[in-house]
Amino acid sequence: MVYRRKCNARSLIVLCVGLICSPGYFEASSLLDGMIFAGNNGEKGNKLDDREKEEFIFENGRFKSGSCGDYNFAAGKYITETVGNAIHFKAVTLSPTHGKIEWQGVVDGNKLDATFIWTKERWYWDIHREYWFSGVLKE
Repeated sequence: MVYRRKCNARSLIVLCVGLICSPGYFEASSLLDGMIFAGNNGEKGNKLDDREKEEFIFENGRFKSGSCGDYNFAAGKYITETVGNAIHFKAVTLSPTHGKIEWQGVVDGNKLDATFIWTKERWYWDIHREYWFSGVLKE
């Protein structure tokens, strides 16, 4: 016999509060504001490409890519979680013409290592490309 419990509003509230208060929760942040990391990108499985210059820019609680602005990607809110001395972040940037990029990375001292996934859905095929980035804080 399978027992199923109906989910009501009260149990949903308890679940949501538990998720928000649990350890490992990322939250909206301005912790990295004013920081710019310069480095290079590379497609997943390949080494960093010396021709693929990139900047990760954090300002006013938002993240943007220096090179993706040319493709109409707007800055997106970023969230952070501090683990020891490292700051983990996540962000999503959107373009009306080029899709979505999901970013995640770790700032440790003056170094940032990140991965990002670019997706664009089309009626005839979808784009799904994974990249990585390594850079240092600009001074």
